Amino acid sequence: MSTRYLASIFSLLVALTAACAKSDDTAETDETGGETSGDTDGEAEIVECGELELPVQGSCTAEGQAGGSLLIRGDVLAPDVVYRGGSVLIEGGSITCVGCNCDPGDATLTCADSVISPGLINPHDHITFANNWPIGDGVDRYDHRHDWRKGLNGHASLPTNGGASDESILAAELRFVMGGATSAASAGGKPGLLRNVDGGGLEGLDIPQADSDTFPLDDNDGTQHASGCSYGSGPTMTGDITGSAYLPHIAEGINEYASNELVCTTAGATDVVKSNTAIVHAVGVSLPLAQQIVSANAKVIWSPRSNVVLYGATAPVTMFDALGIPLSLGTDWVASGSMNMLRELACAAYLDDTHYGDYFSDRDLWAMATSGGAQAVGGELAIGELTVGWVADIAVFAKQGELDHGAVVRGHESKVALVLRGGVPLYGDAELLASGALGSDACETLDVCGVAKRACVAQDTSSSLSAVQAGAGYPLFFCGVPDDEPSCVPSRDEYPNGPTADDQDGDGIPNDVDNCPSVFNPVFNVPFPLWEDQPDFDLDGLGDVCDPCPANEGDVCEGPDPDDSDGDGVPNDTDNCPQDPNVDQADADDDGKGDACDDCATANPGNQACPATVEQIQDPSDPGHVPPGSVVLVEGLTVTAIRPDNNAFTAETGTGQPYTGIFVFTNGNPGGLAVGDLVDVQGTIEEYFDLTELVDATVTVVTPGGGATVTPKLFDPAQISTGGAEAEAHESMLVQVADVVITAVNPDGADDYDEFEVSGLRVDDLFFMALDNMCPLDSSFVSVTGVLIESFSNFKVTPRGAEDFELGVPMCQPY
Repeated sequence: MSTRYLASIFSLLVALTAACAKSDDTAETDETGGETSGDTDGEAEIVECGELELPVQGSCTAEGQAGGSLLIRGDVLAPDVVYRGGSVLIEGGSITCVGCNCDPGDATLTCADSVISPGLINPHDHITFANNWPIGDGVDRYDHRHDWRKGLNGHASLPTNGGASDESILAAELRFVMGGATSAASAGGKPGLLRNVDGGGLEGLDIPQADSDTFPLDDNDGTQHASGCSYGSGPTMTGDITGSAYLPHIAEGINEYASNELVCTTAGATDVVKSNTAIVHAVGVSLPLAQQIVSANAKVIWSPRSNVVLYGATAPVTMFDALGIPLSLGTDWVASGSMNMLRELACAAYLDDTHYGDYFSDRDLWAMATSGGAQAVGGELAIGELTVGWVADIAVFAKQGELDHGAVVRGHESKVALVLRGGVPLYGDAELLASGALGSDACETLDVCGVAKRACVAQDTSSSLSAVQAGAGYPLFFCGVPDDEPSCVPSRDEYPNGPTADDQDGDGIPNDVDNCPSVFNPVFNVPFPLWEDQPDFDLDGLGDVCDPCPANEGDVCEGPDPDDSDGDGVPNDTDNCPQDPNVDQADADDDGKGDACDDCATANPGNQACPATVEQIQDPSDPGHVPPGSVVLVEGLTVTAIRPDNNAFTAETGTGQPYTGIFVFTNGNPGGLAVGDLVDVQGTIEEYFDLTELVDATVTVVTPGGGATVTPKLFDPAQISTGGAEAEAHESMLVQVADVVITAVNPDGADDYDEFEVSGLRVDDLFFMALDNMCPLDSSFVSVTGVLIESFSNFKVTPRGAEDFELGVPMCQPY
């Protein structure tokens, strides 16, 4: 829980009262074999597991060989506990132990002067604008986002442009990774590096893709209203909000134009603030509107740097926290926000220290960047915590004089010793990644402020480190304050001087008449102001932003507990359904996911998706049909064809029955995949131009070359050509046609299609690029074999090589 205190009323300054930290420092043995003691910030329990030997150089020592389990030792930042000298065991990309006495791994990293943290999660960024340069102290101080977007109400517009190149976007992702992040909702990421949870690549994460909605009221044209809800003709409607995380921009500004957006999105047909909603920005929110967020069990994504440089103020996060609204941190974009999550943490920490009276602890801020972000994007049962069963998205930060969560809050790219996504290295100390324990010596090297690092760009994307550096626009890192970094210092005409002896919080209101002298709560002199005085909803003399119970008089707060989001009496950190009330914690399949939030009838522990068959994916009439957008695990497939660029393959169950083939998009060849391998695949179902695919796929090779032989099914060409009775049922399956003659070359008249027809059935070069239309009209074939795929509204046979043509007369060389 956050630090609480009381502030003064009007002419009387009352000393601030901090919430008490635990006073019992008596050591006792915990269940992991360590000793518990007093904590550092009044919140996290400290367990002393024992001292670790410091490395001779660098942040970590490495032993053993990669390819099996990995044990990381250091100060472990678990949800409610810090295990000093503790350990985290990783097996198969998931966390299998957290505590003092984890079993040894096949490889071990000992990081004695470092903290082991969940990877940071950025729930809000506009990464396709990564080509812009930051605005420094800003162009103007605006009242509403449309003022800078459109140059309205006498304000200077803020020139920005989207359409960042692939290299610029990947550079932005790498900036996040170098700062310890592993996931982001960035509205346009690319495959590789970050898990892009709202599109661009989940990288095997088993959660539905989040929905980032910039204009939920369809007000892209700049419409502003102080009252009424007549915005655009196509707003997001209540029925549009499904089970995935919903991330709408609402109330970005300091006037009633901003607050009215929240009025309109919490009522009627455009009520989109639900339990799966995390509101982006929420700057212009009064306490009555905040109570609407509370009632909906919704969340808020805080972007302090961007808010401050654009509006001179940010969301009333101390009030939100007091009301029990879960908070997370998002960078917004490089133009007015932060270049990575560490710089956003730095801004939040500055505001807390200078303008909020040290309301939040280091652990509070760290939680906003980890578990808070996971909750915002719908990943609270998979990422954002070092918990058994969660995916091994981990960042190791060198402490260098910091303690526990402070090593993250005041971290720097040079101090990030290691970043793992699902146990796979993405970035870290050069010597550590090159060690036998991690086996990532092929990752590219770079110097970060005198520290030798490696970044696995070429190994994890279709680009390279040198290419993203060249296309970055804004540098990947700085050794001091980033160039032209947007200001995090609140300033407007109403409060130009910052904190002074007479104005402790710098909000322009003297201490002796400030109802929150230590917590920033200015009154804005703008058209359509939110309020005409410092708000005090319960009229108890304490302003809403510093009142520990802002909605009611007294010290007993009415409202939810932010550590128990669903209000079922079970704390979030131990609740097997933290967003769905389930007092009994029932878990029939014993997979760690409660029945109230587990849609899978069979056990799917950790990040494992719900098992499904290919028939359930491909056949709409199947009683267990799984719709597009679902994340599934399909086991026991035999690879039948691999695209030459290694970014995709097809596989079958081997039974030959209809609806038993599937196309898999991997964005890379996982583990040297080969035709004939028996594999398990986890991915998201997607209809791509009518071709059913598994995308964001992770592939486990169960038996190399060990799949059952897949025999092609023989058809008449008319049966499987476009419109054929058997075409849809045999999509992505190995088929064969016999005694056929080429009846057309380039049937669409384009010379670059490299297609021909045999008796009306198209033959395409998807898997065999050398096909190249070298067979003339009337060439005959005893048989043509290939995978049947659907592309550009046509079914096509796609041979895998010359061996798939049994030639007739006249002879032709189709390669």
